[in-house]
Amino acid sequence: LVFGIMWLKGRSISAGERTEVIFHDVDGMRPGSAVQMMGIRIGQVEDVIPLIGAENSCVKVRFVITEPNIKVPDASVISIQQSGIIGEKFLEITPPGPENIFIPVKRHFKKLLKNGCCVELLVSGKYVAVGEIKNSGIIDSRTLTPDEKKSIKTPYTYKIEYVITKPGFVVPRYSTYNLVFDDSTQEFKLQIAPPDNVILETPEFQSKYTVIEPIRMREFFDIQLESASALKETNDRINRLLSDKFIDDIRITLNNTKDFSEKASNVMDQASDILTSSKDDITNLISLSTKLSDNMIVLSDNLNSIVGDKRFKTSLISTSESIQKSSEQISDLLADSKLQDSLVNINSTTKDLSEVVKYVNDLTKNKEFNTKIDTTVNNLNTSITKLSQVLDTVDELTTEEKDRLKEILDNSQEISKDMKKFSNKLNKRFLLLRLLFQ
Repeated sequence: LVFGIMWLKGRSISAGERTEVIFHDVDGMRPGSAVQMMGIRIGQVEDVIPLIGAENSCVKVRFVITEPNIKVPDASVISIQQSGIIGEKFLEITPPGPENIFIPVKRHFKKLLKNGCCVELLVSGKYVAVGEIKNSGIIDSRTLTPDEKKSIKTPYTYKIEYVITKPGFVVPRYSTYNLVFDDSTQEFKLQIAPPDNVILETPEFQSKYTVIEPIRMREFFDIQLESASALKETNDRINRLLSDKFIDDIRITLNNTKDFSEKASNVMDQASDILTSSKDDITNLISLSTKLSDNMIVLSDNLNSIVGDKRFKTSLISTSESIQKSSEQISDLLADSKLQDSLVNINSTTKDLSEVVKYVNDLTKNKEFNTKIDTTVNNLNTSITKLSQVLDTVDELTTEEKDRLKEILDNSQEISKDMKKFSNKLNKRFLLLRLLFQ
């Protein structure tokens, strides 16, 4: 009867190892509950003792290992689990196991890691040593799974196997991993940083094991309710954003994008046709450009050969000296006062000639003057004809008649002299015309 009562109370007579762990909440677990390791029952809970304090209240749980040759490893994870929704609570022990991670191999960092290198976790703003590397190697990134390839963009990848050996620390999911060189040990170490929204704290109680607090159903539902509220708020914002006007704008934008794509396609087709039709011209242009570059090379070579010719340099220097000497002589010549006076006279004569030419141009543009010129020329032609007839008649004259004609000409000469004096008194504007008919 005594042994039966002791069994019902949750105690057993066993010489196995007894262990105490501290929980903030045991979620209704009672003495006598099973203790399992990796799903196998290895003992039972002996005592569940509440420790009530002013600030730090907790529950001490003592359990015993009843199976022989079984020992709880240090840094094991101890948690309270439940078999089914309304099943019995039990204590679950999970020995520390290795975790595999993948880190891209960078170009400047391709060294194999040494087994036993330190693993650090960011806790309370500083890195704390929590484990060690068990194994590492470099593998081809093509052997990774599609999900693993999403975060690996390099040809090769580090595959690192590490284990957490310090109790009280749990690496959160979606943590980031980096390899950092340690100057003190001259080896690389693995640093783990939790996600931005997760802040890890130092364990409150010192223990050889990592204790995971249970989640009550109410807390679970509260978390689900918060998630649902956040999802509802997101849906409300999306619904407010996706108004009828916004949908119409999106539809118009899509139609415009479609039209633009069609026009762009047509433009690209036209550009392709232009390039195709201009292929020969482009080829010829490239060929001409090539020939031009070759000619430029030949020209530069010729210039280099000319510049490098000593005879050319001597001739060029001699020519420059001759030009300089000629310039000096011309300067001396221009400094002569007589030459300067001559240049002034030439300039004045040129100016007068320009005025005469201008006057002649004005006369040639005068229609009345042109008419008079034509009449004068016609009269002159008539006079010449008559003069020719007179000369023919003179040839037929006798000696006496010729003497008499000579006397008449002498008298005409005197009359012409008198007419000349009279003409000199005319206006200077008709000077050119008078000279033309003398």
